[in-house]
Amino acid sequence: MTTAAVPRGNGEEARPDGRSPRSVLGKVGLILSAFGDGDLTLSLTELTARTGVAKATVHRLCQELVACEMLERDGSDYRLGLLLYSIGLRAPRQRTLRHAARPALENLAQALDSPVSLSVPNGSDLLCIDNAGRHRNRAGASIGGRLLQLHSTAPGKLTLALLPDQYPLARLAPHMRRMTARTLTADRLPGELVRIQEQGYATDCEEHRLGYSAVAVPVRGPRDGAYLGALSVVAPTARQNVPRTLAALRTASEAVTTRLSVIEAYRTEP
Repeated sequence: MTTAAVPRGNGEEARPDGRSPRSVLGKVGLILSAFGDGDLTLSLTELTARTGVAKATVHRLCQELVACEMLERDGSDYRLGLLLYSIGLRAPRQRTLRHAARPALENLAQALDSPVSLSVPNGSDLLCIDNAGRHRNRAGASIGGRLLQLHSTAPGKLTLALLPDQYPLARLAPHMRRMTARTLTADRLPGELVRIQEQGYATDCEEHRLGYSAVAVPVRGPRDGAYLGALSVVAPTARQNVPRTLAALRTASEAVTTRLSVIEAYRTEP
């Protein structure tokens, strides 16, 4: 984590000291990030409780956000506006990586008959930016734009292991919750992260959802080998073949890095 922020998108304030930011922009950020993955709409009361900002201020800012199409009204409630989605798609890092990874995601999903996701570090969170495939049992990949659990998913644990300075466990531990009986506890997670660093990939065996397992490998930059994100496959535990999945993931990851290299070379041509 680059700041002392707590995980967003879970209904908690973005400031660990419980104080509301003084700037208007900071308060707007709290309002927009108050919407979690399962929140289609939020009431004024819910937004006030989640942000810690005065109700009158939340109401005034929401009206302004509706006027500029960043929020929409749904009766007396509010929902995120399409303008935010449109702006997000223009983010250069996300757009370039998605463009480079899309063919690999589609080929991998078809070859393994399993859902595939691409996730990237985003401040104190891990954000799914693209996905492909759906298994016949209706198991789907993580939805684009969704924040992933760091401690209970394969891409999340991979990110924790490879970016320890950005995601210190001391900040994460108080917010960890057990998703299943197999979810690693705070005392077991450090040893798991060491193993991930050594082996270069992460697995999740029903730690996030019973009956399903996942494998994740890093996607690295073509110049410096920096960790850009996680490429992951989820499948029913009964049919998850880790060696086969891992080999396919590594091939796909290398293909993404190669495409990124070509894109960068094309852009730098005179």
